Amino acid sequence: MRPIRNFYHNLRRKLRGQPQSGRPAARPKAPAPKPPGPPRVDFSYTIYWTKTARRWDEKQRAAMAEAVMAVMAQPGFEANDYERRYRVAGLDDLAHAGASLVALRKVLAALESEAKET
Repeated sequence: MRPIRNFYHNLRRKLRGQPQSGRPAARPKAPAPKPPGPPRVDFSYTIYWTKTARRWDEKQRAAMAEAVMAVMAQPGFEANDYERRYRVAGLDDLAHAGASLVALRKVLAALESEAKET
């Protein structure tokens, strides 16, 4: 009688998805992790410059927009991601990457259009 009882007991466990006695349960395989995508430096720079430019008044924003456009109009300007090559007069004493200045120009243009709408 015991073999039949064991059969039903093991069958019930199998149907419920429980491990059978004496054997470890087979784990379902986890999906392989996705490879990381390209870095989103433009997003990071945009967030940084949005926080910074919101503290400026409209006069300072206009001056910075002109200064950034002057730097971006230089021959050989490259919107590189990390290499800090460009200094903007009146901004700060730091050198900035080309992609950072492109993001700053985008933020200043958005804030200017926002100011015109209100």
